[in-house]
Amino acid sequence: MIIYIAEDLKIRVGQLGEVSFKKGNYVYVGSAKGCLKARLQRHLREEKKLFWHIDYLLNSKEVRILQIWIIPKAIECKTADIFSKEHTCELVKKGFGSSDCKCVTHLFYIEDKEKIERVLKEKGFLPVSFAPQSNSNSC
Repeated sequence: MIIYIAEDLKIRVGQLGEVSFKKGNYVYVGSAKGCLKARLQRHLREEKKLFWHIDYLLNSKEVRILQIWIIPKAIECKTADIFSKEHTCELVKKGFGSSDCKCVTHLFYIEDKEKIERVLKEKGFLPVSFAPQSNSNSC
């Protein structure tokens, strides 16, 4: 997901504690372990239980999802590694979105949104349009 934060924020993110986010664009690398459609609908809903790290961030009124890109689950960590080595990305908080793997993080601040979009396209990822539907959990 490419996310935009409209102003500097400090948010308590579960066990990570208080996390500072500066205004700007972010890329979050995540996976839907079960049904992709249901997971995306959940992320796009305003009302939901805060469970994953990304839920805490997306719960803020100053945060919105700009784009969603589809990547194969098998390369989730490889994709996070690509962004961790990209000089136009900054680590936001160690452990964000990566508590179930060995990655340093799955959330990155982006200095150059267009470059990240080019990297995603070069790797063969696909941008999608996705509208939330009320409480549908079907695949």
